[in-house]
Amino acid sequence: MNALVIDPSSSARMITNMTLASHGVFTDSVSCEKEAISLIKQNNYQLICVARTLETRDCRRFCSKLRLNQSTQSTPIVMLSASDEHEPESFMALGITEIFSKKDISAFSDYVDSLSKTTNSNFLYVGRILYVEDAMSVAKLTISVLNEHGYEVSHITTGEEAIELYNNEYFDLVMTDIILAGKLSGTAIVRHIRDREKKHKTPIPIPILAMSSFDDASRKLALFQAGVNGYVPKPIMSEELLARVDSLILNQQLFKKLEVQRQRLEELAMTDQLTGLYNRHYLLDAASKRISAATRHDIDICMVVVDIDFFKSFNDEHGHAMGDLVLTKVAELLSSHVRNNDIVARFGGEEFVILYDHCPLTQAVKKTEVLRKTLEQLKPEGLTVTASFGLAQFNQQDKDFHGLFSRADEAVYQAKENGRNCVVSV
Repeated sequence: MNALVIDPSSSARMITNMTLASHGVFTDSVSCEKEAISLIKQNNYQLICVARTLETRDCRRFCSKLRLNQSTQSTPIVMLSASDEHEPESFMALGITEIFSKKDISAFSDYVDSLSKTTNSNFLYVGRILYVEDAMSVAKLTISVLNEHGYEVSHITTGEEAIELYNNEYFDLVMTDIILAGKLSGTAIVRHIRDREKKHKTPIPIPILAMSSFDDASRKLALFQAGVNGYVPKPIMSEELLARVDSLILNQQLFKKLEVQRQRLEELAMTDQLTGLYNRHYLLDAASKRISAATRHDIDICMVVVDIDFFKSFNDEHGHAMGDLVLTKVAELLSSHVRNNDIVARFGGEEFVILYDHCPLTQAVKKTEVLRKTLEQLKPEGLTVTASFGLAQFNQQDKDFHGLFSRADEAVYQAKENGRNCVVSV
C-alpha cells in the first residue's frame, strides 16, 4: 500500500512516516499542497494523510479539491490534528474520511493496520450475480469491475429475461437498473423475486441491489418497500459499487453458513449419535403429531418396542465396543426394513421404537415377525443377537403417545416372560 503524507512539520511527518512504515506502508511525504499535487499526478495512493493546517490555511479547501480529482475522489483521507477537533463535521463534509489526534497515535496506527490488511489482501470474493441493465456502455464497465473482483456475472437486458433466468438458475445477488427496456421495470423484478421467495418459503432471501439515475427520496423509499437491500445511484462509482456488492454477498454467505449450522444443530438435537437413528426427543415430538393426525382422520397406526435380549452380556463378556457394534447393526437392520413414512428411533440403552404409519395390527405383526427372524440371522461378528418385540395399535383409550407406548412396553415384558425372541401384540 502507498501513502502520501502532507504536513508542514518535519517532526510530525517523521512520526507519521514511522507509523505507516511499521505496517508495511510505503510513503511519500511533502510539506505543502503544491508538492502533494505534483506527486498525485505521478503516483497512485491508497491513503492520504494530511495535517489540519497546511501552510497558512486549514486543509478543508485542499481536501475538497482532492475529491474533485478523479484519481483521488475515493481515496481515504485522514486528518491528523495537534488537538482534539471540536467541529469535525465541517472537515468531514469536505472530504475527510477520518480524524485522529496526534496525541493518540495508537488510534491512527490501528486504523492503518486495518486499512493495510484490507488493501493488501489478495482475497477475491466469489459469487454469481444476475445483472439487469439495458445500457450496454454502463453494463460493459460494471461487468469488467465485477469480473476483476472475482464475481461471475450473468448480464440480461430486460425484466422478462431476468425473471426467466432467476427462476431456473442459482444466484448470490441480483443487481438491477430500475428503468429497463421491455414491459417490466426493475421494481417489478424485485416484487417477483420477493413473492416467489414467500411462496416457496425461502429461508434466506437473495440480496437485491438497485441502481438508478433517479436519486429522489420517494423513489428510493419505494424500492426499499418493494424489497431491495441496497441502492447505488448512477453514474456508478466503482468503489461504492464493490463495497455494497461485497457487503451484500458476504452477509449472504454468512447467513448460509449460519443456516447450515442451525440445520446441523437441529440434526444433532434429534439424532442418536451412536446409531444415527432418531432419538427419544424427536420420537416424542414426531409420534405425538402422527397420533394426533391418526385420531382426526381415523388412520391405523402401530407402535413396536424392541428390546435386545441379554444385551448386558455383550458388554460384560465382549466389552463396550462390541456392545456398541451390536446396537449399530440392529439399528441398521431396523431402519432398512421400514418404509420412508415410518419412524425408527433409539429410545435409550438397548431399546428401540418403531412407529408404523397407515398400518393395521395384522400387517404390523407380519412385518415385525420378519424383522425378528432377520435379526436372529444377522449374527454380527459371529454373535447371536435376538430381541423381544412388543406391539400395540393405537386406539382412543390411549389418548396420546404415552398411552400407546405404555401398552407396547407391557407387550415387551410379556415377550420376555414368553422366553424372549418373539413378538407379542396387545
